[in-house]
Amino acid sequence: MPESRAPYSARAVVRVAAGAVVLLSLVIGLLLAVTVAQFVSARDRVQDDLNPARVELGTVLALYVDQETAERGYILTGRPEFLEPYDEAAPQITTKLDHLRREVSDTVADLLVEMDDAHQRWLDEAAEPELAAERRGDRSRAEELVASGDGKRLFDRVRTAYQAADQALAAEQDAANQRADVLLRRLSYLLGFTVVTFLATVLLGTGAFNRRVLRPLAELGRSSRAVASGDLQHVVRGAGPREVSEVGEDVDTMRRHLLDELDASRRASEALVLGQPAVQALQSALSELAPVGAGVEVAAQIESAEGVLAGDFIDIVDLGDDRVAMVLGDVSGHGHESAVVGLRLKSALSAMLRQAPVPDVLAAVRDGLVDSELFATVFVAVLDTAADRLSFVNAGHPPPLLVAGGRLVELEPTGPLVSGVLTDATWEVEDRAFEPGDALVVFSDGLLEARDAHGTEFGQARVESVLAATAGRAPAEVVTRLRSAVRDHAVSQRDDVTVLVVRRG
Repeated sequence: MPESRAPYSARAVVRVAAGAVVLLSLVIGLLLAVTVAQFVSARDRVQDDLNPARVELGTVLALYVDQETAERGYILTGRPEFLEPYDEAAPQITTKLDHLRREVSDTVADLLVEMDDAHQRWLDEAAEPELAAERRGDRSRAEELVASGDGKRLFDRVRTAYQAADQALAAEQDAANQRADVLLRRLSYLLGFTVVTFLATVLLGTGAFNRRVLRPLAELGRSSRAVASGDLQHVVRGAGPREVSEVGEDVDTMRRHLLDELDASRRASEALVLGQPAVQALQSALSELAPVGAGVEVAAQIESAEGVLAGDFIDIVDLGDDRVAMVLGDVSGHGHESAVVGLRLKSALSAMLRQAPVPDVLAAVRDGLVDSELFATVFVAVLDTAADRLSFVNAGHPPPLLVAGGRLVELEPTGPLVSGVLTDATWEVEDRAFEPGDALVVFSDGLLEARDAHGTEFGQARVESVLAATAGRAPAEVVTRLRSAVRDHAVSQRDDVTVLVVRRG
């Protein structure tokens, strides 16, 4: 009989380790998030505020210089056109200084006020008196004012005020850059610490898991292999965590019933051989299509991988009011389980498409897969022949091709695949024109991924080549040509190949 169970469980070991990892991750993640936010703020301060501010301040100085140059040119020549830059610069200077004061610190704003005051004094005490004299025609008075040097002295004060403001901005730039560098180094240290910490956690966790879980499992494995080798008298004992002890008990129970299980297996194999009609019926149900109304042609084919049951399914559902739904799904894996899940999905979709919008139907189908490890890609399209429109939802399926007006349009996924794991998944509905003569070609990934002897996939380009060669042909011929092209290309068929073609007559 198995030994008494250990006082601890593997689940408890995993929970403690997971809790430690989560706590550590939260602390480090918080530090990283704060540091990244501070770094981004400092970088944005430089790039979005300080750098543009220095450029704009330089522009203001250039406008000052334009005014001084224009004023001197007018005094020297007396030509009014020389004053145009002088007059045009004034409103620009006011606008840019107003903007700068809102963007810079209080210290720099005060320096901007001093610069503006110095500029205004130059205007009031030098530029405007000189211009007034020239405008009166008193050239000698104007020249006398210029010769006094007051204008140059006052404008030099403007330059000095500008340099002070520019130096203050440069100092703030340097401070912000240094802060960004410090934060970047801190971020690097945190990332390095994160890597080291997680490596240490992995190593320590691996050691503890190996000692408390893997070693008992290895002993259980040796006992199980002894039974598997034919020593049915060998008693299986499970040590270590409670879960391992429970498995040991289960294996020992299995040992006692092994002969019965072997007999049951033989009987099941015989029943499978005798039940080939049931297998054929299941395959037929996956590929069976309902008839469609006039004006719509449909052809389809499912070819299983290496002769096993397919996980692909197709369907046509008459929704009434000149609307028909088309479905192609691909369940992961092959064989009986995938086929049964595919049939279940097909039946559910067929029933619910008459009652609810496609996204809600996919959500309900997804909820039915919660207890299954399988997943599926599904393409559902609803054709409204009265409105000449095709609405569709693509749940992670290879993009079908819409053949319209001599062009091929890929209908990209509008949401993730259908899986019980993706409980929050949603799907968008998209809409396309679908007029008489247009066709829809839907296929599984097995068609695209069929490989030749060199490992080259059949691929999208070959699909498009076949469609170009069969333009305007009946859907049945398109399906036949596609399947023939895949058979000629592929060495062997390792995945289900399914094709569904719908054409407006």
